Amino acid sequence: MQAPIASNDNIIIDKEFAALIPPLRPDEFALLEANILRDGCREPLTIWANDGHHILIDGHNRHSICGRHGLPFSTSLVDLENRDQAKIWIGEHQLGKRNLTDDQRAIVANDVREARSAIVRSEQAKLARAGKSADVEDESASTSKERTRAAVAKLFCVPESKIRQAQEIQKASPEVADMVLAGKVSLTEGKKLAALEPSARKTAIAAVANGGDVRTAVRGAKKQDYNERITQEKPKPLQGTYRILYADPPWKYVGLNGNDDHGHAEAHYDCLDDIQLANYKPGGGTRLVKDITDKNAVLFMWVTSPMFIRCAPIIKAWGFEYKSSFVWDKVKHNMGHYNSVRHELLLICTKGSCKPDVPKLVDSVQSIERLKHSQKPHEFYKIIEGLYDHGRKLELFSRTTRKGWDMDGNEQSEVTARQAA
Repeated sequence: MQAPIASNDNIIIDKEFAALIPPLRPDEFALLEANILRDGCREPLTIWANDGHHILIDGHNRHSICGRHGLPFSTSLVDLENRDQAKIWIGEHQLGKRNLTDDQRAIVANDVREARSAIVRSEQAKLARAGKSADVEDESASTSKERTRAAVAKLFCVPESKIRQAQEIQKASPEVADMVLAGKVSLTEGKKLAALEPSARKTAIAAVANGGDVRTAVRGAKKQDYNERITQEKPKPLQGTYRILYADPPWKYVGLNGNDDHGHAEAHYDCLDDIQLANYKPGGGTRLVKDITDKNAVLFMWVTSPMFIRCAPIIKAWGFEYKSSFVWDKVKHNMGHYNSVRHELLLICTKGSCKPDVPKLVDSVQSIERLKHSQKPHEFYKIIEGLYDHGRKLELFSRTTRKGWDMDGNEQSEVTARQAA
């Protein structure tokens, strides 16, 4: 049913309904305005008449343009039972348009899913109050959501995986969902923004709004949030948790891997067997290695060739998972049992998600002439610090000191004592 509307004053703009509609790009809005100025508002605005109020549910841009220029327009009334039905109508109408990307369609489809689920819940509540039962009541809430999502995905030809992503984003941050709906970020980018802590998310959203790309904004926000938290907490060495660990474990060779005929590691320092390493407590404290690391952390661990297989349980016990490695080519030959072993491996292991802050190509093979027994080149500190530009850093089993790092180890304690003397 169509009826003329004499004034914009008779129409109510519902903010929640308006937020469900993907906004036009500036160029699209300008084209629509030019067409209306030339031809008039030819398509009626859709109104939901509810309790004597005329609520706009489609045609917000046309309504705005006509109001700005004082142009007449017509309306079309739709009969809907409640707000949830109105949300479904709005979503289904938007999904019928062709100017939306798949990611935008996923956000709209999730709005439809939410409205449909709300209706199902309302019906279930009515049945429960009446003491009646229904098949839907036998379903778990999660199963019901999955079926509703699958039905919406099928009806509107939107991948269910995208609707699931939209659902996760909407739950974590409606503001980010609005950015996806507006076409400012993709679903994948939106998921990264939504996964941030609230304070970091706010920083990242502001950076994106100012023209920054999402990847850089997310990294910058994480760094700022981390640094602010550490500044507030002011943890002392070996207190709190660490994001970056660097370890050169004192591997015990004798009795576990045949006779140590050439390296004689135990002649240089005290060694620990595999069980002792797995249960190692930094600084002689009460916490295991896995307890002193952030939720997302990285471990750089030195191993020699004989230890390559044996180190796996220790890495797991420390809460990490092997990812990649550097090879230190010592240039000079070093006699081994089966060949001349002139290299050591620096394994890269992560806990949670901890990819480099500064992605850059660093050669996996570093040729640096070997030093005295077990001493590692300082170049590897620089590599680690270049890849990870923020976060608390701890070196386990350290034999020296380095600015910006906390140190743990018996030999380090001796070094500190000598420096203090």
